[in-house]
Amino acid sequence: MNKDYENVLEELALVYRLKQQAEAHKKESDALLEGTQALLTAEDKQDLYHKMFSVFKGLYNYEVCFVLQNEGPKRMTCINSTYAPLLNTVWEIDETLSRAVKSTPVALFDIRQQPIWQQHLSLFDTQVTSVLYCPFNVHQQQAVIVFCHQSLGYYTQEYVDMANRYRTFTEQIAMGMHAKLMALETVRLKEEKAQVEKSLIDSEKMASLGLLAAGVAHEINNPIAFINSNIHFLRNVLPALSQMQNIVVKLSQSQSDEERAQLTAEAIAWQTQNRIDSLSEEIADICSESEDGLVRVTDIITSLRSFSHDADVQDDETINVNDCIGHALRLVNSELKHRIKIQQKLNNVLLVKGRTGKLNQVLVNLFVNAAQAMNDGGTLTITSYNDTENHNTVVVIKDTGCGIEKHALQKLFEPFYTTKPTGKGTGLGLYISFSIVETMGGTISVESEVNVGTTFTLAFPAKIAHKKTAQQCGFNTSGDDT
Repeated sequence: MNKDYENVLEELALVYRLKQQAEAHKKESDALLEGTQALLTAEDKQDLYHKMFSVFKGLYNYEVCFVLQNEGPKRMTCINSTYAPLLNTVWEIDETLSRAVKSTPVALFDIRQQPIWQQHLSLFDTQVTSVLYCPFNVHQQQAVIVFCHQSLGYYTQEYVDMANRYRTFTEQIAMGMHAKLMALETVRLKEEKAQVEKSLIDSEKMASLGLLAAGVAHEINNPIAFINSNIHFLRNVLPALSQMQNIVVKLSQSQSDEERAQLTAEAIAWQTQNRIDSLSEEIADICSESEDGLVRVTDIITSLRSFSHDADVQDDETINVNDCIGHALRLVNSELKHRIKIQQKLNNVLLVKGRTGKLNQVLVNLFVNAAQAMNDGGTLTITSYNDTENHNTVVVIKDTGCGIEKHALQKLFEPFYTTKPTGKGTGLGLYISFSIVETMGGTISVESEVNVGTTFTLAFPAKIAHKKTAQQCGFNTSGDDT
C-alpha cells in the first residue's frame, strides 16, 4: 500500500514537472511570438528597442533594463536602455560581469556592494539593488542584458535558471533585432538616396533653365518686339481714323448742300492721303500677326511651366509623349534653329504614367546634347510609335553628330561622367535622365558610332489609348526645318 502511494506521488511529481516544463515552453513560445511581431511592426530604431524591452518585461520583471556591448579590453558600453541617462555609459568588466560575458547568467543580491556599480548608482532616479545579467551572442559579438529591480535579492536562482532556458530565445530576439535594424537602415538609406536624387534633379533642371534662359528670352522677345511695333503703328493711325470718324459724324448731321459738299471734299482729301483700303488691310495683318505672336509666347510659357512646375502633380499622371516633345522643342528652339534640321515622325501613341515636367527634362537634355554634338549642323530625327508586342510607347531621338566612342558608352549613364570638354558639362544630365526614366518604369538605351551619329531609345509602359493624332497635337511631321 505504501509502495503504491509512493508510486502515485512520484507520478504526480513527474506530472507537475512536465506541467512546469510545458508552461515554461508555452511562455517562451508566447514571448517569441510577441517578439517576432514586435520586430515586424517596429517603425524605427527607438520603437524597435522599446518593443524588445517590452517583450523582456513579460519574462523578467524589472525597473530598469539596458544592454551592454563589448567596447574594448575590460570595457563595455551601454548601447540602449529603458532609462536614457544610462546611454553610452562605460562599464568596467569586473569578475562578476566577466562571468556573464563568458556566457553564464549571474544574479547579484545587492549591487551596492559591487565597486563597478558605485559610479553609476547616482544616475538612477529610482533605487535599484538587485540585478540579473543575461548574456547573449549575436554575430560573434558578446553582449549582456542587465535587468534591475528595486527589491533586495529579487533575482534568485530561479531567474538564473530561467535565463539559461531562455538563452536561445534571447539570442533569436537579438538576431532578429539586428536584422530589423539593418532593414531600417536600408530604408533610411533609400530615403536619403531618393532625397539626394530629387535635389540633383532639381539642380540639373535649374542648370538646364539657366542654359536655355537666353534662348527662351530671345524666343519670347521676338514676338513681343513686333507686337510692340504693331501697337505703335496702331497708335499712330488712331488720329487719322478719329479724323475720318469726325467727318462722317458731321456729314450725317449736315443740313445744307454747301456744308455737305465741303465735308465730302474733306473726306476725299482724307482718302487720298490715308488710302483707307490699304490701311484696313494693314490693320488686319497687324492683328493677325500680333495674335500669332501672342500664341507663340503663350506656347513658350506653357512649355516652361510644364518643365518647371510639377511639384503638385502626382507621379501617376497620364501624359502624352508627343505633347512633351513639342514642349521640349519649343524650349530648345534657339539651340537648334538655323543650323539643325528637325524631322518629326510622331504617330498616334498611347499615354504613359509619369510627370510631364520630368519627361520634359529628359527630352530637353537629350535635345541639347544632340545640338552640342552637331556643332557644324546636321539632322535631328524624333520618332514616336507604339510597340504593340511589348505594350510600350517608344520615343527615338537620332542625331547625325560626332558620335560616342564604344568605351564611353558603357559609362554614359554613370553620375559625373561626361564626354564633353571641361567646363561644358556636369556629367549629371544622362544619369538623371536614366533615373527619371527608370522611376517611370521605362528604359533608356543608346547606340552610337563615331562620326555617324547617336540614337537614344526611350520605352515606357503604355497606359491609355489616345485618339489625337500628331497633327492634331500641333506638331509638324513633314520634315520641314524648325
